Amino acid sequence: MAKGTSSYNEFNALMQQLDNKEVAPIYLLQGEEYRMLEQLLDKIEQVVLDETTKSFNHHLFYGRETTASDIVNVARRFPMMAEKQLVVYKEAQYCRNPDEIIEYLNNPVPSTVLVWYHPGKKIASNRKVGKAFAAKGKVFNGDAVDERQVAQVVTQLIKDVGYDIEPKPLHLLIENSGGKFSVIIKELDKVFSNVEKGNKIREEHIEKYVGINKNYNVFALQKALAKKQRVLAMEILDFFTSNINNHPVPLMVGALFSYFRKVAVVQSMRKSTDKEIMSAVGIPFFAMSEYREASKNFGGKKMVKVIEALNDCDLKFKGIKENAGGHAALFEETILKILAL
Repeated sequence: MAKGTSSYNEFNALMQQLDNKEVAPIYLLQGEEYRMLEQLLDKIEQVVLDETTKSFNHHLFYGRETTASDIVNVARRFPMMAEKQLVVYKEAQYCRNPDEIIEYLNNPVPSTVLVWYHPGKKIASNRKVGKAFAAKGKVFNGDAVDERQVAQVVTQLIKDVGYDIEPKPLHLLIENSGGKFSVIIKELDKVFSNVEKGNKIREEHIEKYVGINKNYNVFALQKALAKKQRVLAMEILDFFTSNINNHPVPLMVGALFSYFRKVAVVQSMRKSTDKEIMSAVGIPFFAMSEYREASKNFGGKKMVKVIEALNDCDLKFKGIKENAGGHAALFEETILKILAL
């Protein structure tokens, strides 16, 4: 099973357990897909805490400010006027002495629910504390959804919530979000809040509620670059640079990098059938001709230079390399480099 699909299935299984009031005494929530981690934490809080006694039994700490021994001391207390108390340790990746929690993990208090919230890089499974969490608690690894599986996982998510979606708006949503599952979920929440369940999500819904301009979006920019339509690409670029605060450079560059990486794979599979490429790369059928054209227009060394331009933009934005201009100028410089190839 694909890595991303596995995470989403495990996420659903944990959510179902919580809906059934099956609460474990220890949770380790870790990984890159922050949105799923946050949703699980929200659900745990909702199930464990009673509104009338929540202020007494909800204990929130942060790794930069609190030691593991402090967490142990609070976790060993008894709840006030309730069956359970909730102890949440956020930013646990900054804990200086995580091994101090192991003693508690081996002998947890039944009336305490401890959530060790560790976003980003996961705890190494061969470390003592990692082994202790795996042996004594519920561990959820929010792995980044594999790029090839994003469309499948998002489609399933939409069906699980009670909707359907057409191929083009699905592709637009994914490309606009840079293929990041957590970003896609966040954008879909806007759609779910405005479209009645049971309906099919269409292109106009994505444009209206996600806030994507119908004509000037990253999807259109990719297509213009693929076809080397310089005039159209410059029109779209002007729209982005004029509204750069609404179009963050990292998100735009991430979407373009994801796009051209797929184009590179299409190049390497030029003798394969469309069906084989669609299966391997996750490209929708209606976009195959565009990807084929892009693979011809950016063949060989040109593709290397495209990736170099996008990587250079990313490094400059992060301050790793010197950048003389602002964000708009940086993005414009990057697109002009690609158009010049």
